[in-house]
Amino acid sequence: MSLRELGETIRMALMALTRSPLRSGLTILGLAIGVGAYVAMTSLGQGAKRAVVDQFSAFGVDVVRVQSLVGDPGASLRTPRPLTQLDVDALRRSVTGAHRVVPTARRTLAASARGGGYFAPVVGTTPDYFTVKAWPAVVGGVFNADDVASRARVCVLGATPAYMLLDGMNAVGATLAIGDGLTCHVIGVLEPKGLNATGRDLDDLIVIPDTTFASYFGLGSGYAEIEIEVTSHALLGSVREEARLVMRRTHALVEGQPDDFRIASPSDAVKVVRDISTILTRLLAAIAAVSLLVGGIGIMNIQLVSVAERTREIGIRSAIGASPRQIMGQFLAEAVMLSSVGALLGGLAGVAGAWSAGRALHWANAVDVPGVVVAATLGITTGVIFGYAPARRAARLLPVDALRQE
Repeated sequence: MSLRELGETIRMALMALTRSPLRSGLTILGLAIGVGAYVAMTSLGQGAKRAVVDQFSAFGVDVVRVQSLVGDPGASLRTPRPLTQLDVDALRRSVTGAHRVVPTARRTLAASARGGGYFAPVVGTTPDYFTVKAWPAVVGGVFNADDVASRARVCVLGATPAYMLLDGMNAVGATLAIGDGLTCHVIGVLEPKGLNATGRDLDDLIVIPDTTFASYFGLGSGYAEIEIEVTSHALLGSVREEARLVMRRTHALVEGQPDDFRIASPSDAVKVVRDISTILTRLLAAIAAVSLLVGGIGIMNIQLVSVAERTREIGIRSAIGASPRQIMGQFLAEAVMLSSVGALLGGLAGVAGAWSAGRALHWANAVDVPGVVVAATLGITTGVIFGYAPARRAARLLPVDALRQE
């Protein structure tokens, strides 16, 4: 088909569609609803997945965690050994893919300042804790190796105790009492992280050097966990197995005895979340695709009505030399125009809806651009597929039979 013929086909298609603007508008609306629903559903599904994954990623994904089973009712009958500095040193020395090894002790203790107080989670750890978790201080700074070596009485606050006990981001320089004997100097306030996927306040913690923690509160129950940051994501599996073997050796476990520790990685949870979210997103997309099907049926219906109403016109065009291919092209052009306008309007509506919902839920990048492209393509394809049968029917009409129609 030449450019001149294509232009003439498009011009005649526009004329045919504008003869019945209400009918054409309702047909476009049907397909627009289908495309908009598909865009909104897939975008919200992807947005929810990213939001949940970000909660896990906030504390590092390329990390293997060795967790203590001391006090865990789910532990084996054998009394589990606590995680000690010997375990930390062995992991640093023997796990080849380990980049950083960070021990963490935890205890909930009374914290008070300026007459106010509450029971706050206190974390004893090393300076690498802030690096592994990508958690900088928004005000002030964090402690360093010299503070650890000297058992310095310094602390870094999460946003929650900073606001509950002191003057929020102006807490740096204040003095905080922890437990019965520790009075520490606030040197920094951490960047707020908000709530995790289970609703726990991530900012409710006070971080001090692990040596200071051991001196004032003791490590009778050992560390709560030891985090191993791997040098490469590809080494997660091997680091996990190496860490298990090292821990079994330091805990003097013989063959047949169960582990008295637990090894986990956030990447495991992230994979599960991604798999579940992908299934749910596909389910939502399948439900929304039903609306596309309904829109396509609407286009077929309107095109069949158009063929029936314009049978005499088709006969006249055939009689004066129009080929079946040209007649089919005419009706397919009308179907493509209807579906293209519907896909465009539906895509814009879906993007607006997903953006508004994402903003209300505080999701970044809620609009799924690939989903928009897929929805628009499906919308136009649906119009072509469902418009083919009426166009073929028009092309197969015999001029004599068509001219007999009143």
